[in-house]
Amino acid sequence: MENRTFICLFDLKAYDDHVAPALRLYTHDFDPAGVVTLLEQMDKVNPEGDLKHWIDSIRPDKGYKPSEQTVRELSEIVIPGRCLPREPGLNPQQNADILLPWLGEQSEWFADLMDDGEELAGARLEFGFGNGRLVATREQIAQFQAEVSQIPAPEGPWEKLAADFSNLKRILARASAETSYTLLKTAVEQVEPVPQHQ
Repeated sequence: MENRTFICLFDLKAYDDHVAPALRLYTHDFDPAGVVTLLEQMDKVNPEGDLKHWIDSIRPDKGYKPSEQTVRELSEIVIPGRCLPREPGLNPQQNADILLPWLGEQSEWFADLMDDGEELAGARLEFGFGNGRLVATREQIAQFQAEVSQIPAPEGPWEKLAADFSNLKRILARASAETSYTLLKTAVEQVEPVPQHQ
């Protein structure tokens, strides 16, 4: 599996209110109850996943310090599962690797983003998934949307990117419209989708 960079629609309120406290309780107080609750909620949405294995594995761990690997693996499950909003007609994880070369030709700002010259400057997440820990400020979301609004739909050899470009525009529109939403840029191994956020 190779790492892919994604620009994600991220529900910061769900993260702050539910996900981070549950992971913190487990890592600091060695109490898995909050993470078990999150996994059980996700399992109700997608019972075909491998979440029952995790629930059964960590439920008896109260009082035992979890390994860094366990916390990392759980973060990779619960953060995307609870913090990436699923809405009709929108994929909350837009593969940036396929779009950025074309966007970089259209805009210096995107060329800078591609070269890691433009860093997200919002909150730093205590727990992340992939390598992403920084989220966008409201100003960065507005700038991102302003840049995208000036770019025409891809044509010619780039036309195959039209659906991805439309999805990116929908992500930006939702991040702009909903104050609890932000953007997260992260590189992750391409894996099967996790159970969906409600």
